[in-house]
Amino acid sequence: MKNEAKILLHILRNKRIRRKELEDIIDVTPSTMTYLLDKLTDYIQIEEGETTLGKPPQFLLLSKNAWKILSVSVGREKIRAVLYNAQGEELERTAYRVKRENLSDEGITELLRKTIDKFYDYDSIGIAFSGNVIDDKVYSNILKLNKFDPVKALKLKHLGVPYVIISDVEAIAAYESKTTGKDKVLVVNYGTGIGACYYEYHALFTRDEFKNIPLGHIYFKGSENCYCGAKGCLETVASDFVLVRNYLKDDINFIDFIESEENFWETLKIVRNLYKSNEELALKLYQPIIEALAFVLGNISIILGISEITLYGEGTSEWFADNLEKKIDELSNNFNVRVRYGNVSDAVERGVSLEAAVNLVKKKFSK
Repeated sequence: MKNEAKILLHILRNKRIRRKELEDIIDVTPSTMTYLLDKLTDYIQIEEGETTLGKPPQFLLLSKNAWKILSVSVGREKIRAVLYNAQGEELERTAYRVKRENLSDEGITELLRKTIDKFYDYDSIGIAFSGNVIDDKVYSNILKLNKFDPVKALKLKHLGVPYVIISDVEAIAAYESKTTGKDKVLVVNYGTGIGACYYEYHALFTRDEFKNIPLGHIYFKGSENCYCGAKGCLETVASDFVLVRNYLKDDINFIDFIESEENFWETLKIVRNLYKSNEELALKLYQPIIEALAFVLGNISIILGISEITLYGEGTSEWFADNLEKKIDELSNNFNVRVRYGNVSDAVERGVSLEAAVNLVKKKFSK
């Protein structure tokens, strides 16, 4: 890999890095670094730090105009697209609701085309799907996609820019790792569905490891049919479906709820914010959800040897995270894990934009 790529990838992960530190990392002399930075003048911005002695230190960061990344997230509730510059500043955005009639290869393709066609000036594109992604193929029961090929369906190769296809929880995990600097993270994406990803960062020049965990489809208990074809999945007893059913006091069918979620959007908005106006009722409604999640996540924390879990998704809040952590602590002295609320609403889009930027650098500068 060329030194130019190494420089850009290090800045991507660190956001701002001292020039001297980077010289040591990639093992080049100051004069060689000057030569490399001259070649990267359109991509890198140099700032001088403060000092009381001698020459002030220099810090390197990406120029705003280094590139533009189009990031798209595809979930059950909506498709969102955001255009970012190289410093992660939002330039444009658009969104479409996903309705029952859109749940198919053709329906999702049509919405994605409509979304992407709103943008015309970008250097790389990343798309994150709710579900599992293997070799750029999407497997998502919640979106009714089975081996969906977005590269072919959207003719991504004809766009003339690099692209990445990952899952939404992989995007969140990438965002968490690259913004916190942690080498190991576990994120949970919670709402009408439940997904998780365990991420290990190894090195800039090797492939990081994403371990998707189909958390919502592990067996927990009960006889409710799940859209995946099994019974008793965690999503049927510990997702926003349970919250809505308890609030409405209605024996809603889980599969019908998922397929016709747009009919419950107003109710979801109410119950997700209920803790602000009626905490007593909120605790009552959330109790079975929190107890089930605490049991599962507490045990996972021991299996993976982690001390922190970060919650994302439409169904989460700081209140929810605090009560979940409290319940985990109550269940067992062997559980010692912090539950943190990921209060970044566009973490999926930002995460996939970072992966798309990494891919852009590797494609453009590695040879």
